[in-house]
Formats: sequence, structure tokens, C-alpha cells
Amino acid sequence: MVANERGQLLLIGGVAIAIVVFSTILFAHSLAVTDGITTTGGADTIERSADREASVERDLGVLATEARGDDLDGFEGRYEYALENYTRTHNRVVGTRDGVYFNATLNESASLGTEVNQTGTSSKFQRPDPSGGPQNDWVVAHDVSRIAVFNLTADVVGGSMNTFTLIIRNGSTDLPLSIEPSTVGSGNNVTVDGKTYCHGSGDVNVDLVAGSCTVGSNSSSFDSYHSLDPPYSVEIKNGNKAEGRYRFAAVGTFPSSNYASPVARVNYPVVPAIDVTYDTPSASYNRTVLVEVDDG
Repeated sequence: MVANERGQLLLIGGVAIAIVVFSTILFAHSLAVTDGITTTGGADTIERSADREASVERDLGVLATEARGDDLDGFEGRYEYALENYTRTHNRVVGTRDGVYFNATLNESASLGTEVNQTGTSSKFQRPDPSGGPQNDWVVAHDVSRIAVFNLTADVVGGSMNTFTLIIRNGSTDLPLSIEPSTVGSGNNVTVDGKTYCHGSGDVNVDLVAGSCTVGSNSSSFDSYHSLDPPYSVEIKNGNKAEGRYRFAAVGTFPSSNYASPVARVNYPVVPAIDVTYDTPSASYNRTVLVEVDDG
């Protein structure tokens, strides 16, 4: 596919997205989950097909990154809409000219990722299923290889002793983030690895993926978990010392014994799986690929 054609496909696919975030995008790498091919061509046909697939799969990653943006809600619908437009434009441009037809659809059941959230009534950050073990110190997830979002808001902050702490650990290194009342004056502090980054009065908002925090009208950024090598474990200590809401979506293991209504484990395509079909004069392809999305 020549450069201007590929640009046209991306442009039209991108316009179809309700919310498009134009930022620095790292082209995605994809991994085939299933792979089937029927061909009447030789080695050169297979080589051309591989080049075509690599180009298209990069485009699928770009569209996924733009479709997700900063908002988990509605990602699947935005991405499916973009895939439909990309497919339609590809077949009109390339299919009409070269006889190469293509189809791509989101396969949610084969996608990787889980979401948990406490987004309704503000509650303590305790283990959702109290029968699973200690309520205040618990594992949110372990063997986490990728995090799409981790947003937390605390509207009630407890005492300065035994402070609420979120820990991201990779086995040898911990990244602790604590939310606690200020020991000097009023207000609350956000402390990361022993250093205070945010201080102020009002609700505390933390975005772990972006490495940012806001307390009232005061905001700051910090070095988040990105310097740690996965896999991670994500743990909460002293979950009774703060109240609020959170949303966490990642690829990892979310222990079933830790979760109960109203905090449920649900599938979320952190790494989307795409069913891809190619139909050319010399070959037919059916593949399911995992598309790596750049989450920043």
C-alpha cells in the first residue's frame, strides 16, 4: 500500500472516532493469536502478504490509540466504528484497484484485560469481598503486564497514622503512593516514594498512568511505575483510611476471592484482539491478532 493511500485510510478511519486524541503515537506491534492461510501463489506472494499485513496492523494500532484517548467509556463502540470505516475505505481504494479485499472486526472474547471499579457511591478502599481475607490490606491484582488506566479520587482522608497507601511492586522494587492529611497546616498531601508532590484542600485525584495528581486547585506530576519492569503487583494498604472512587483496567490476575458486588471483574480490551480477513486473487487469510495500544 503506497503512503498516500495508507494516509487516506487512517484519516477517514480517524474521523469516524467520536473523540480523537492527537498525540505522539508509537506504532503498535501485534501478535497473531490464530493464523490460517490458503494460497495459490509462491514465496513472493507470501512475502507481499506479510508486508501488507504488517502495514495494516500498524494502522489498527494507531486507530485503537486514537479511539481510546483518555476515556475508557465507549472505547469498544468508537473502535468498531473506526474499523468499519477503515475497512470500507481500504476495499474501495485497494480492492477496486488490486483485487485485495479486507475485513477487520473487534473480537472482545479474545481480547486481553480486566476492569474493576468503584465508581458509584464513595466508599472506603477496602477489599470488596471481606470474606477473602484482611479488609484493609489487600491485593488488587498481580502478574500485571500492562495498565490501561488507574484513576483514583479520595474525598475523605483519614488520620496521619497508618495512612492510605497504594503500592505498585515488581518484586524487587516498590513504588508507594500515600494520601494523608498534611502534618503542617490543613489540607491533604499526595506522597510518592517519600516525596510530597501535591498539597491542598479538597478532593484528591490521582492518575497513575499519566503520573499526575491534583488536590483542590493544585496539580503536579511525578515519576510513576513506568520505570519499573513488569510484571507488577498492585496492592492497597490501610484501605480504611480514605474513602472515594477508583477505576483500574489492566492485563493481569485479579484474585476472585477479593471481589464481590458492587465491585465486579469485567472484561475490558486493554489489548484488543482483531479478527482480520484478507481475500486476494492468489490467497485468502484468516487471522486473529492482538494489537498493542499506546496508553502513554
